[in-house]
Amino acid sequence: MKIMITKNTVKLIQSLKQQKFRKEHGLFVVEGRKMVDELLQSSFEMEMLLATDKYADSNKIARQYETVTPTQMEQMSGQDTEPGILAVARIPEQKTITPMPSDTTLALDNIANPGNMGTIIRTADWFGIKNIVCSENCVEVWNPKVVQSTMGSLFRVNIIKTNLCDFLRQHHDIKSYGAFLEGENIFSDKVVFNGGIIVIGSESHGISEEVKGLISNPITIPKPTYSDTESLNASIATAIILSEFYRKQNLEK
Repeated sequence: MKIMITKNTVKLIQSLKQQKFRKEHGLFVVEGRKMVDELLQSSFEMEMLLATDKYADSNKIARQYETVTPTQMEQMSGQDTEPGILAVARIPEQKTITPMPSDTTLALDNIANPGNMGTIIRTADWFGIKNIVCSENCVEVWNPKVVQSTMGSLFRVNIIKTNLCDFLRQHHDIKSYGAFLEGENIFSDKVVFNGGIIVIGSESHGISEEVKGLISNPITIPKPTYSDTESLNASIATAIILSEFYRKQNLEK
């Protein structure tokens, strides 16, 4: 069944491109068939589903949806090419994260780039990490660019935003591993990983000084002597560390 959309609805969804309106309404936008399918399979609350006639004619839509013109879809979409289908979901209430020593918890310190944030969430989901702690100066995870770049992983990972220093102090009894330019070689046998908090710093400045002092195990990804690159992209560094720690924790048993 389809119903016609109103101009006010178009304006509302357009406003959700801005963080202040996402916060005000408690809503965020999900675009494209894969992302909408992931949303429908999740526990997230969907407020509305919108599709063009062209999309609906080519794809079976099991849920009730509101029909929109291609022009309206372009107005509401943040994509270069209008996706044909778009959903509005409610931002869930933030849950508490209480890690156990055997858990793997990812902590992000001032990750500012939406694409990096989305890729990190997607990578964490790949390695089965269920909890991510973001510092208060991280990019908002409901940012459309973050949402889309997670490719649905956003709906499977519990993410909170909090004071990272307070979080680390509260869980000081759990090993914390921080990625630095100087630290113990992650590929070394000296680095043993059986769970803990993995801290990844910002793209430009790495882990902040205040957080640095709370990390028990500084680690590094060794750079080949022939490399002139100063640092790795934050999402790439995360992938390398999670991959190596997964190997240490699971494949060497």
